[in-house]
Amino acid sequence: MKTKIILLALLLSFVSYGLLVLSAQAGDGGYMMIITRVSMGLDVQASIVTVQPNGTQQIKEVPFSRFSAKQMANNMTEVHKAALATLNQYQGNGWHVISVAPSDIANNGNTVLSQTIYYLEKK
Repeated sequence: MKTKIILLALLLSFVSYGLLVLSAQAGDGGYMMIITRVSMGLDVQASIVTVQPNGTQQIKEVPFSRFSAKQMANNMTEVHKAALATLNQYQGNGWHVISVAPSDIANNGNTVLSQTIYYLEKK
């Protein structure tokens, strides 16, 4: 029984040490997400959400209205421009886009929520 406990303690020590070494090597690395969100329901709003590797997030509101189809198209362009500026900022700091996942939620054929998730990695 004591031998099993000692072996388990050693195994946990090695695993903990390995995780510590990996996290130290990663430094500011890891993965993060940049999410564009556009809600077109009753409460029209748009934002860019940045989720850091440690889970903290920042939300940047983007002005958005739906007075006309032309205005909505212009606003969507502004959301994409804000996302591009954010992506370029992080790419300049060594982050690289590894995946993009767009998604829309519709109700009766009308888009209610549109979002795109950009997954970034830093090596």
